[in-house]
Amino acid sequence: MVIVTGGLGFIGNELVRQLKSSGEEVVILDNKNRIAPHIQDIQNVSLAEIDITDHAMVTAFFREVKPSAVFHMAAIHYIPECNDNPERTLRVNAEGTQSILRAAAAAGVNKVVFASSGAVYADSAGLLSESTPIAPVDIYGWSKLFGEQLCQLNHSLNGTTTVIARLFNNYGPRETNPHIIPEILRQLQSTSQLQLGNISTVRDYIHTRDCAQALIRLWKSCNSGVSTVNVATGKGFTVHEIINMIGKIAGRTIDVKFDNTRVRRFDKQTQVASIDTLKQLTGWTPQVNIEEGLTDLLRFEKLI
Repeated sequence: MVIVTGGLGFIGNELVRQLKSSGEEVVILDNKNRIAPHIQDIQNVSLAEIDITDHAMVTAFFREVKPSAVFHMAAIHYIPECNDNPERTLRVNAEGTQSILRAAAAAGVNKVVFASSGAVYADSAGLLSESTPIAPVDIYGWSKLFGEQLCQLNHSLNGTTTVIARLFNNYGPRETNPHIIPEILRQLQSTSQLQLGNISTVRDYIHTRDCAQALIRLWKSCNSGVSTVNVATGKGFTVHEIINMIGKIAGRTIDVKFDNTRVRRFDKQTQVASIDTLKQLTGWTPQVNIEEGLTDLLRFEKLI
């Protein structure tokens, strides 16, 4: 049996869905702070409504269910929210991670998959490999880096097999935060003139179906030590290119009006991953190309 923390969230619900479809027994641990929409198909999955920062409850629950593995997905990850609430971000993303790791060790969990982020890397025009210098620019990136270090410490103390999965920009249906693609689609529901900030930034966008599959492959493939792995596509697109693709798919002419209030004080220009390690460890590469993924998403949002 496996526990998925944050299993009601954006990536977590897709991970739960895929684990269930492959025959795994899954339990969700989630405080219901932010529930993904349209997840009726996983309502039959066992749910423990627990906040990961409540260590006593987390520990008791782990000892009760005795999972063999944990996918730790729960986090605050919307950058503006993190910047507005840095103390809470650290409590959830760092202290909450420590709570999960301690509880897992006490319950004899064999393997932990930790959802980290490409936000731990420095800005770089080249592909980011797992050995690229680390240089977060915001509290979210620092909180995830601290989480990684806690995973390393937990392994050294308890020997738990650990996968540190550095996730890049996920997109797909059932989003829970107004990241750039869902914000574009939200505005397109009522207008073809978008109010946006910097649209020249380059990001590596991976569909949640592919992200969940990569996490499952890594869980099954990594059987000792600590493995740090980028989970991405290896391809980068500017926001401007994403808008053009969406316009072409939807058959709409989309204009963009620059809104200075939407520009982040600190933002990296380019974040594109090397996925060589992911390929080497699992023999798998992402299956959903950006045009296909955007088409499915526009259809899901009834924009085509």
